[in-house]
Amino acid sequence: MSDPVLNINPERLSSLIKIGLRLTAERDLDRLLGTIIEETTSIMDADRSSLFLIDAEHGEMWAKIAQGVGVIEIRFPVGVGIAGTVGRTGTIINIPDAYADRRFNPEFDRKTGYRTKSILCAPLRNTQGEVIGAIQVLNKRTGAFGSEDESLLAALSSHAAVAIENADLYRRLSAMNLSLERKVEERTAELSAANERLSALNGELKEMSITDALTKVYNRRHFTERLRHEIKRVDRYGPTVSLLMIDIDLFKKVNDTWGHQAGDAVLSGVAGLIKSRLRETDLIARYGGEEFCLLATGTDRAGAQVLAERVRTLVQNAVFEHGGQAIAVTVSIGVSTWEPSLRDDQEELVRRADAALYRAKEQGRNRVCV
Repeated sequence: MSDPVLNINPERLSSLIKIGLRLTAERDLDRLLGTIIEETTSIMDADRSSLFLIDAEHGEMWAKIAQGVGVIEIRFPVGVGIAGTVGRTGTIINIPDAYADRRFNPEFDRKTGYRTKSILCAPLRNTQGEVIGAIQVLNKRTGAFGSEDESLLAALSSHAAVAIENADLYRRLSAMNLSLERKVEERTAELSAANERLSALNGELKEMSITDALTKVYNRRHFTERLRHEIKRVDRYGPTVSLLMIDIDLFKKVNDTWGHQAGDAVLSGVAGLIKSRLRETDLIARYGGEEFCLLATGTDRAGAQVLAERVRTLVQNAVFEHGGQAIAVTVSIGVSTWEPSLRDDQEELVRRADAALYRAKEQGRNRVCV
């Protein structure tokens, strides 16, 4: 079988080559289909051109583009009409008089007001040789479509089919890439949100691990760690730090009189009251039972004594309520201040504050001893 391209005159063959290059360079499927119709109409010297694609899933052919008419999409079964027949048989059809051919469906003319005379329709085959549609030209301006027109349309349809297949593949790959990018973005956002939640949970867990559950101030373990760092810091850089050991006076009486829940309310109230009046650099912790410790950074002995008196007065003037009962308590406070001779001996600083607290208790409670 001879190559149909050999039957095309050089001028039209040159135009065909340029069209083929233009089609293969287009990656956007919608623009490509429009270009195919535009170029086909021009090179075939036709009045109109239409391009039909096969919807294999539904066994239908549909017009993706119909030039010069208002109909955007026309669907019909494969095998019906001229284009449908070409789609089913895969052979080119050349009809000089459309209304004399029983395969022609005049419904399209009735809907659009167009008068179809001659028809030339060629199959579109993909690289596997499968028919994927048909390209149809109507009403050649200079007479009927001849054998050269058949060769030209067959060659053009080959270029068009390959370009359509490539553009469709490019569209599907682009859609897959876009879908993948969206999934990656969604997954990244999910991971980011999960990391933020995890970070927040870790922060909460860390805070819980260093916080006394009842009073919501720091626990003894965290206080001991902070005291160790602070003592090492002042030993190297100065200037000083003071420690206040605070004990609620006659706390057992609170429990015995109003119950342990009332005692818990007093503990929480005292801790919250003192915490609310501290500097950001100071630290209060529950040392054990009804005893609290307060680390006052950069505070010398005189400043620590003033701070201790302020705390003592604050608690003395406060009233803590529980179950409709107003409960008043006092505190005794022992104060110790770091000095160079202590070096990094944090235990000695605690021992001195504890000894001062013991003296405050012995001397009648509700007082400060340094």
